[in-house]
Amino acid sequence: MRPEGLDHVLGRIRDLEDRLGLSRGPSASLDAPAKVALSSSGAASPPAQASAQLGAAAFRDAISAAARHQGLDPRLLEAVVEAESGGNPAAVSSKGAMGLMQLMPGTARSLGVSRPLDPVQNLEGGARYLAEQVRTFGSIEHALAAYNAGPQAVRRHGGVPPYPETTNYVTKIMERMRAREPDSR
Repeated sequence: MRPEGLDHVLGRIRDLEDRLGLSRGPSASLDAPAKVALSSSGAASPPAQASAQLGAAAFRDAISAAARHQGLDPRLLEAVVEAESGGNPAAVSSKGAMGLMQLMPGTARSLGVSRPLDPVQNLEGGARYLAEQVRTFGSIEHALAAYNAGPQAVRRHGGVPPYPETTNYVTKIMERMRAREPDSR
């Protein structure tokens, strides 16, 4: 029997897939680490072992659905999730950023995300915000810099700000994306 929170998350994923016209095979579901690491509230359970097993791969279907819904490459969104939260849906930073995409409370509200620790809402909101940045700045690198340092910093510097945290963030995500490129053979 699944915890009530996990059923809610799986139901939300199915709803999104239905809305987006995506189909799932009969055996498609979250993998075992996600089942173990989610508690009845839908948040990651406290044990470090379960949290360590949880990663972006556990949410691959939801990441792909959110990315496609916003016109983004799923590899980009998965790399952002890995960089932001390590795939932990219950991650909360010292600055207050929450969930898989590490949304700040004000940003979450502005995106219509009422439950930032709900993986599906968090992914949809984060994907929407990232897609807005891509449209605004016209490049993935600048959009990632805006996601990390804020759009004002990108405007002020005319591109990726020279902050070590931001330049490392952009480099790390672009490298992760390239590592996921399909074999061109």
